[in-house]
Amino acid sequence: MTSPWTRCFLASTLTLVACGTGAQDPSPKTDTGTPEGPRDGAADTAPTSTATCPSRDFSSGSTCNTVVNDATAVAFTPGVGDAPTFTGGTIADGVYHAAKAEAWGASTGTGRRLTIVVLEGGTKFYYSGDVLTAQGGVGATFVATTSASTSGNQLNQTTICMNGSAQIPDVESYTATSTELILSITQGSVISVTTYARAGCP
Repeated sequence: MTSPWTRCFLASTLTLVACGTGAQDPSPKTDTGTPEGPRDGAADTAPTSTATCPSRDFSSGSTCNTVVNDATAVAFTPGVGDAPTFTGGTIADGVYHAAKAEAWGASTGTGRRLTIVVLEGGTKFYYSGDVLTAQGGVGATFVATTSASTSGNQLNQTTICMNGSAQIPDVESYTATSTELILSITQGSVISVTTYARAGCP
């Protein structure tokens, strides 16, 4: 059976993809919602809310954005047991790396090597990465930037720019915690779920 990610990405996207910003405390604080050992080896400087990161602009006219994909390749895994229930939540700003690619209702699917940077209180998403074939090769490479909003357990995204053979779903189900973002699309009887691990502020 062809997975929905294969159909999406070779139409071209992914189970990819946002929330409000509160008042900021000007004094630097360690981001307690960040796993130990962020990529630069230093503590994040963050406002009082761990849901936000300092503003940065990764926009690029020629390549859509300049995010470096430093994620590790993750192979597809058929889902075990019942498909997860999605509960929404506040999507914390930060760098996210694909950590798991699963599907319920499909025995084969696509893997990921994907980095997402979420900024501006969860309203701006920068994507850079690959959708992998069942054999672990690169099936599609893309860079994209979206604007995002949430409603209940639904993530809504509007594509600002796209470079590569992919599409970002307009609507996905999601669950967000301080350390993870889980995104899902359903096509027919197949539920595709990608889990992203937060690695701190960019």
